[in-house]
Amino acid sequence: MKKSVYIRGLVAQGWYNFTEGLVQCLLLKPIDKNLIYNKHIKYGNGKLQYINFFSRKDLSHKKKPLLIYIHGGSWVSGITEMRNSYIAEWAKMGFVTAAVSYSYAPQKIYPYQLQEMFNAIDYILDNADEYEIDINNIVLAGESAGGYFISYACSVIKNRYFLTENNLTFRNVDLFKVKGLVSISGCYDLRRLCDKSKPQSGFPDLKTMIKSYLGMPYDEAVEYLFSDRGANVSPVVNEAYPPSFIIWADKDLLRYESFDFADQLNDCNVPNSLYKADGIIGMHAWPIVTLFRKTYSCLDATFDFILPLLDDYFEKEDTWFYKTDK
Repeated sequence: MKKSVYIRGLVAQGWYNFTEGLVQCLLLKPIDKNLIYNKHIKYGNGKLQYINFFSRKDLSHKKKPLLIYIHGGSWVSGITEMRNSYIAEWAKMGFVTAAVSYSYAPQKIYPYQLQEMFNAIDYILDNADEYEIDINNIVLAGESAGGYFISYACSVIKNRYFLTENNLTFRNVDLFKVKGLVSISGCYDLRRLCDKSKPQSGFPDLKTMIKSYLGMPYDEAVEYLFSDRGANVSPVVNEAYPPSFIIWADKDLLRYESFDFADQLNDCNVPNSLYKADGIIGMHAWPIVTLFRKTYSCLDATFDFILPLLDDYFEKEDTWFYKTDK
């Protein structure tokens, strides 16, 4: 990797993590006393190879649906704990939530983070009994670059060649049956992001993000992405994708990625719904910021879409709960 690519990636990483740290301070609140929080559970030996689990105390000793959440951060950054207040809302709904942390680019480059994701999922599924997870009811969610990772995870459900072509291992792929996907301000296809005819290509600092993730100068990265080999970097939407709830922000250039992703799902006859986040949460990835009433309206719409996809659910006092007494 060229020194200039590496240094620029580190600069972006420092700035993005600084701004996320400020948001984390604004969102900081005590862990809900009704939740169990298992922090920094290691799935590997790397510094950032850990998972944060939340679950409800009153649902102990009962199998619960699983939310796997993969954070964004332009591939170069991302503070897993900054998402705690959002992810805790899923735990309150009755999910076991597993927020996956992974290594940053440019220190680690593609496909390293993909292997970390599959290692984390393997760990979760290997320990499903310990965490009281119903592996037949799995939901994937993520924002920004997390949308790329969760979409890639869905690609391998049918197209196993993504694993072999990238020398990736995913031991529990046959157990990985996803009921629903939630993508928030997601990016999916790096080739679209590099296509100057696409408005999402104008997303701020996009060139730095792609250079850092692939570990090469931008012109080389574009040439690679449009090669036969580089095509494997981007997920391929297929009919095996789960029903998808796609949240786009109206002040975000990546909203066009959401629209293109929905079009691909429609072409494959995959049920999906586009949700517009506007007003105070109309900026990139802001629908996860739990300071605003509109975030909770977005969450309500998300649960209305996702919960009926699970095996059992019921309605009580105008609030959805997962059915745990089967």
